[in-house]
Amino acid sequence: MTVKEFGELMVCNEPDFRYNGEEYSICCPDGKYYVTASDSPTDVNLKFETIDDMLDHWLIQGRPLCTILPEISI
Repeated sequence: MTVKEFGELMVCNEPDFRYNGEEYSICCPDGKYYVTASDSPTDVNLKFETIDDMLDHWLIQGRPLCTILPEISI
C-alpha cells in the first residue's frame, strides 16, 4: 500500500491490520486519529492530529507507519 492509497482509505474507513503477528487498529471519531497495538498497550493513549502526523510518528515495532505501509494489507 502506498501513502496515497492509505490517505484515500482513511477518508471513510477505520482500518485494522496485522504486521509481524501483531494486531493494530486506527479510529477517527472526532477528526483525530487514535491507535491501538497488541504489542504496545500504551499506544491506546496515542492521538495524532493528521494522517501525516500518524504516518511519520506512530512507531510500529520500532518503525514509522509510513515505512511499513508497503508490507501490509488493509
